[in-house]
Amino acid sequence: MLEEGSVSGASSGASSPEPEEPFIPKFKVQFSDNVNKDGDSVKFTLQVLQDGLMSHVLEREFEDFEYLDHCVSTGQASRGLIIPPIPQRSAIDPYNAEIQSKRLMGKGSKTLIADEFHKDCQQLQKYLELLLSHPVLGKNEKLHDFLNEKTPPPRTKVKKGLMSKLSDTLDARKSSYPDSEEFFQKERDWVTKYQPAIAHTSEAFNKITCAQLRISHQLEQMVTALKVSTCPNDQVYNRQYNNINAIFLDCMDKLKNETEAKGNQEDMELGSTVGLWSRYLQAENNMLLDRTCLMVDYQSCNRALDKAKPNRKEAAEKAKKEAEVAFEECSDTARQEIKHFQRQRVQEMRECVERYAAFQLTSARTSLNALSIAFNQIKAINL
Repeated sequence: MLEEGSVSGASSGASSPEPEEPFIPKFKVQFSDNVNKDGDSVKFTLQVLQDGLMSHVLEREFEDFEYLDHCVSTGQASRGLIIPPIPQRSAIDPYNAEIQSKRLMGKGSKTLIADEFHKDCQQLQKYLELLLSHPVLGKNEKLHDFLNEKTPPPRTKVKKGLMSKLSDTLDARKSSYPDSEEFFQKERDWVTKYQPAIAHTSEAFNKITCAQLRISHQLEQMVTALKVSTCPNDQVYNRQYNNINAIFLDCMDKLKNETEAKGNQEDMELGSTVGLWSRYLQAENNMLLDRTCLMVDYQSCNRALDKAKPNRKEAAEKAKKEAEVAFEECSDTARQEIKHFQRQRVQEMRECVERYAAFQLTSARTSLNALSIAFNQIKAINL
């Protein structure tokens, strides 16, 4: 008889064999800057490449990617996979765009932030690249159809029914169930601590980006005010003031452009990467919860087999065997997924932070240079 905290006498720690050759994606994708917006409809243009050559060009809407995500998430025969997360949809209707602009620029601001479809293109391209490079998901037929067929998939709104929501609620209650293996228990404990931390980091970094956006907007208002504050050149001191004003105006304009470019670059680099791995942690958490549910089912089948009457022994043994196979296969797959996930996460975050630090240094030098030039030019004016 198995202990309550135990799963089976045989360990599921046997790792799945590594593939002899690295997986090579069948397709590569590249989004173009050609984004068409018609009301609430936004069409992205992506180029599909095969064998290094462009195969064809497709147009897809965000709903198409949502449907692809649903198909990939629910259509996998093997369990234990960490499904790459689809990015959040940008606000495109006027009402939500106004809400987002006030969140970024402040409640009292009347400035509307322009559509930033280049960010959507970057994030959606990364999403497809993660799917295509995955040794299992990269072979998904729905994914290949999505990239092969000119006609997009049916834009069906995916909704969860009442029974599905109840099932998710019951499964979520098993998240605190102690794991039978130390490896997975440590990973679950780590996710529990790291997930809110990286979510907080993502939110804090977004606030920094928003602050830089507001500073850029305020510098733009200062530049506008300086342009209309010139005086007639009929007096010497007026000419001196205009010279100083022109130098200062030019310096503030450069700082405004640098601040705006800095905010956009930081958001595209570190902001999007932190946001991606914040969502990715939720995907790993979902996988770990799914495995925990299989573990609980397996333990329940073990207890049922111990208590089964002779006429039900065969059915209980069969149910136990099926639950064991499902759990062991999921555990082996999950172990490899977690190891790959952690290697990729650490590598991408390290590279991103290095680029971020280098960009901060370059940006600071550019700003300092602009201020130094303006200061020396003003000092050279004979007052």
